[in-house]
Amino acid sequence: MTDPTSTPTVRLERHGSVAHVRIDRPPLHVLDVATNRALAEAIRAADDSAPRAIVLSAAGGRAFSAGVAIEEHVKDRVREMLLAFHGVFRALAVTRAPVLAAVRGPALGGGAELVAFCDGVIAEETATFGFPEIRLGCYPPVAALVLPAVVGRMRAAQLLLTGETIGARHALEIGLVGEVVLDGALAAGPTAPALETFVARFSAHSGAALALAREAMGGGDGRGARGATFLAALERAEALYLERLMATHDANEGVAAWMEKRAPEWTDS
Repeated sequence: MTDPTSTPTVRLERHGSVAHVRIDRPPLHVLDVATNRALAEAIRAADDSAPRAIVLSAAGGRAFSAGVAIEEHVKDRVREMLLAFHGVFRALAVTRAPVLAAVRGPALGGGAELVAFCDGVIAEETATFGFPEIRLGCYPPVAALVLPAVVGRMRAAQLLLTGETIGARHALEIGLVGEVVLDGALAAGPTAPALETFVARFSAHSGAALALAREAMGGGDGRGARGATFLAALERAEALYLERLMATHDANEGVAAWMEKRAPEWTDS
């Protein structure tokens, strides 16, 4: 059942005890300011309905998400862009229900950060994951905060400092993904048998127990690594990003070069 709070770019659907939040900006589901705001609102609305699980996915297209809109990553818009995107994680940090992701195609940049923040991830075997921001003279603040705890510091550093893209099997090996299924197995969306089976492993249990287990792990109550500790760290990361990184030549050069379809000219400043 589609929730009336759905927007043209984000769908909120309820299937039994599970809420599905689906990004709907095909083909690449790029996360612009309006979509990020709608996504955060959908996550809050989903959690308010006391589901046993919240599932993030994309509605069709060729990707889970290619990340935030690079054209909004310019001096006069970057603050609004960053705060809107981080609003999604502020909503995720305090959900009571487990948050899962179903990934088809590329999950890059902001899309990969969403995946890294989830409690469980199922991906098709052709899905790919990467944090290419370093190639633009930037870095992903949320991934910098949470990825070391997910995959280990060295693996996180390799992903964040090289911008390399990895496949679903590699992501499974390092712990970024929990289960890999055949290509096309998630194509039917919320009713895909592979997804229903995966989600049932979480949603079959008591919603109260799930919420308290997440609280014990540091999420859902506003405390811990996914709660207040994360929120405080995110504020510091935002200040570092907006006041120092965006004051560098290279951060602005990288975005300009991407938009002008040329190689960046780094000055290391």
